[in-house]
Amino acid sequence: MANKPLKNKNIKSKLKKMPVGKAENRRIKIFLTVTGFIFFIVILRLFQLQVVMGNALREESLSMRRDESEIIAERGSILDTNGIELAVDASVYSLWIDPSYLRQNLGRAEINKEEASELIGQAVDLQTDFVLRKIELNSGFVWLKKEVSFEEVEKIKNLGLIGLYFQEEGSRYYPNHAVGGNLIGFVNKTGVGVAGLEATYNNILKGQNGLIKGEKDGQNNYIADTVKTIKEAEPGNSIVLTIDQKAQYIAEREIAKIEKDLEPESATIMVMETKTGAIVASANTNNYDSNSYRNLDINLYRTLEYQNIFEPGSTMKVITAAAAINEGVANENSIFYDNTGSRTIGTNSIKCWIYPRAHGKQTLTQAVANSCNPVLIDVAMLLKNKNPDLWYDYLRKFGFGTKTKIGFSGEGNGILPAGNGDIYHATSAIGQGIAVSPVQMISAISAVANNGQKMKPYLVKEIKDQDGKVKESFEPIIENQVVSKDAAEAVQRMMKAVVDTGTGTKFKLNNNIESMGKTGTAQKVNELGQYKVGKYIISYVGIAPYSNPKYTVFVIIDEAKTNGQSSTTVAPYYKAVMEDILALYSVSDSTGINTINNKLVMPDLTGLNTIDAKNILSNLGLNAEFIGSGHIILQSIGKKSLVSKGEKVILTAKEHNLTGTQTIVPALTGLRLPDALKLAENASLVLQYTGEGKIVEQNIAPGSVVLKNSSLVIRLGE
Repeated sequence: MANKPLKNKNIKSKLKKMPVGKAENRRIKIFLTVTGFIFFIVILRLFQLQVVMGNALREESLSMRRDESEIIAERGSILDTNGIELAVDASVYSLWIDPSYLRQNLGRAEINKEEASELIGQAVDLQTDFVLRKIELNSGFVWLKKEVSFEEVEKIKNLGLIGLYFQEEGSRYYPNHAVGGNLIGFVNKTGVGVAGLEATYNNILKGQNGLIKGEKDGQNNYIADTVKTIKEAEPGNSIVLTIDQKAQYIAEREIAKIEKDLEPESATIMVMETKTGAIVASANTNNYDSNSYRNLDINLYRTLEYQNIFEPGSTMKVITAAAAINEGVANENSIFYDNTGSRTIGTNSIKCWIYPRAHGKQTLTQAVANSCNPVLIDVAMLLKNKNPDLWYDYLRKFGFGTKTKIGFSGEGNGILPAGNGDIYHATSAIGQGIAVSPVQMISAISAVANNGQKMKPYLVKEIKDQDGKVKESFEPIIENQVVSKDAAEAVQRMMKAVVDTGTGTKFKLNNNIESMGKTGTAQKVNELGQYKVGKYIISYVGIAPYSNPKYTVFVIIDEAKTNGQSSTTVAPYYKAVMEDILALYSVSDSTGINTINNKLVMPDLTGLNTIDAKNILSNLGLNAEFIGSGHIILQSIGKKSLVSKGEKVILTAKEHNLTGTQTIVPALTGLRLPDALKLAENASLVLQYTGEGKIVEQNIAPGSVVLKNSSLVIRLGE
């Protein structure tokens, strides 16, 4: 028998009988109970969030909105010895707005935000809709455009709108482009020096960045009234080099010729003040425009003068002779014999460059002049017989085998001979089996020319703060007396004999300037330490004038494709550098004026100040008489006229009532480049030049009044 659903039936019956109002009340009670419970939970959660966890959550929210931005410090400049800028921070402006403040002040300009957006967009080349969206933001700081040009800055300023601001930032700029590029190096996009002096002195140049703090909204814009500067940026210090931009140009000009004429693996030219150790010019074939560093081959970063080492060859014979004379094992008149053109050391035969011929009987002076390997090997053996450690002591005293401490990052130590046996003494005495850097060698040779006093080489003469105040200066430092004055003078006579009668006769300077020097040829070594057949490094180091040494010039050419085995290949490039350096610093007759039939060709003096005009005429042997003062407007003997020494030239000068920003263009036609560079500098003009020889044309007429720092373009021709 099936069960009957009596219970369900009874319930349904009761529900049917229940009044409608009571059922409704029941549902309301249930709803209110559930709603109240939910409300209680919400209140409880709010209490937890705002009271129990409130401080922590507020701090978390603030930390998410807070932001810090660096104010990039202005980097210090790199200047040449005369204060000419080689590397500077050019001002780059970024435009930002305070939208709330801008909107509040539009009434003053009697324009609405749409009109303001259009005007701003036109001024800085932005779409009106883009500017309008930025203006409508509820923020106190919004970037509008990065890297705004100077013209755009002026346009924005002329709008006169309140709430537009500029952030000035530095962008590295190299005004001379490729001149000195490899030496100066460059700064990457983050403001860090990567190569050259920019890397070496990065900590001095970079300054200390500042800091801005504020809160940002969900669109990453700063919120009004929250932005404040926590720390102002501190500009970096500037460095003043011993490098002279004009001398640097001369060295790089010859490097370019070497590359074109000889196609070498590399080439290096250095110019040093013989008596101070100051580096005046430093150039090599790795040069580049520092403004265009992004596409550089990383191999070009290497600055060969300081970071490269090589076997010097016969230039080392100067050091060998100096050590021997100083130790008394030989003197400049000691007699030696080279009857075979070679020397046998153990199982090794070392040949002279004239082998199978021989030099025969020679004094030590003649042996150095002739660059005789056998005799210099004999001298090395005399030193070793006196004391096996003597030669190595002298190498260290002259600065080989250790950094010069010139302060250039990555400077090479060089490599001293690997042992103390006869073969090591013999080969290193003639510049093989030993590796040196160019700066080590030019410093060592200069020490001999400086009567035995070795000066510390240096590239930086001053460090200045942002106001131009000198914080630190560097003076010439005597490192040691490597040989006696008498020994040094004896070797100087030997080096003069090299030029007068020996292997360096092609290095004689014009204008009867006496000099001294030493040729060098070194066979190159491969990766296995074996000498390459037919591969040489050729070089010449020269000092002038002989009677009062001022400058040392060192030219190194690695594996020239033309005449690469003869050091005389270096001659025209060395002479061009040395003669122009001497002319640049008025160490010799620097007029560069032609003569015809023993008559002088009168230069054009128009536009020169009276001091420069007098100096030029004095150098020519002419007497100057002036009428008036200021700049030359008339000369009694016309340009290109023939004149004899001792004649009088009457010069009429006139004051031009120049403003502080104006200058007079001098006459440069007929002059040599070094003289033109000096006159242009005196007139505060930037000289741009092409060609070689003497100046044949200038683009602005002499006597013209122009703004200071204007470009004056000249063309040189033979």
